[in-house]
Amino acid sequence: MKQSEQYTDDMLPDGGRKPTYIKEQHNHNCQQFFGNISNCTFMMPSAPPSEGSTNPPATFSESSANPPTTSSESSADKSGKRRKKTVTANEKPLTIRYYRYGNKGILARQRQRVDILYRKWTEWKWIDADTDPDDFDRLFEGQPRHCNIKWTGTSATLTILMQQLLEQDFIEKQTNCSAKHLVAKQFGKTPNSDRRRITQDIEEKISISILILDTSCPLPQRNARDGNEEDVSDAALYEVCQRQLRSTKCL
Repeated sequence: MKQSEQYTDDMLPDGGRKPTYIKEQHNHNCQQFFGNISNCTFMMPSAPPSEGSTNPPATFSESSANPPTTSSESSADKSGKRRKKTVTANEKPLTIRYYRYGNKGILARQRQRVDILYRKWTEWKWIDADTDPDDFDRLFEGQPRHCNIKWTGTSATLTILMQQLLEQDFIEKQTNCSAKHLVAKQFGKTPNSDRRRITQDIEEKISISILILDTSCPLPQRNARDGNEEDVSDAALYEVCQRQLRSTKCL
């Protein structure tokens, strides 16, 4: 047996043997490894250099055998399945909590007032004429939902209207139900509270809108003998609104 082979046999464990694929070997100042290796670099001599040339020894790094993990692979869990990012569903916008469902008498009057408001906003061209009355009615239920109301007035009118409406005692306060939220999320408009952008006529119509929803304030009647017929003309509503403002100042 050659000396190199004798040295190799001495390095094998008891009862061990060289792999069958090794037919013949001539090791000169080399070390053999018959197990897993890591974090090391192998340097192998190249062929004898020709006269006048210098060839650096060839190297083999473990990193070339095991390429680094890519970012896409790092997102995989131990089972090999890709992790899916959790997508938060868009929350439904809030609505105005106006209706009092615990009192049938007040609720009936409130629904009547909302119907009048629907007619006035349509007349003033604040909402699209094709707006579904049921969708408009749902705006005052206080439940998160899309009411599909197309606002055709200005953003400043809508913002200031919502601000003043939410300040009323007959509107129940809700967390995160602000004028900004309603304008942006419910109507899809950019909030604008610049009062310089609204006229005196708009200011009066905002006051009339609040008057209509306030069930503690009686609406004007066309005929005193018929208490069920209200005069909802702008002039009649404005007159009542002015009386309310004067009585408030006197208090």
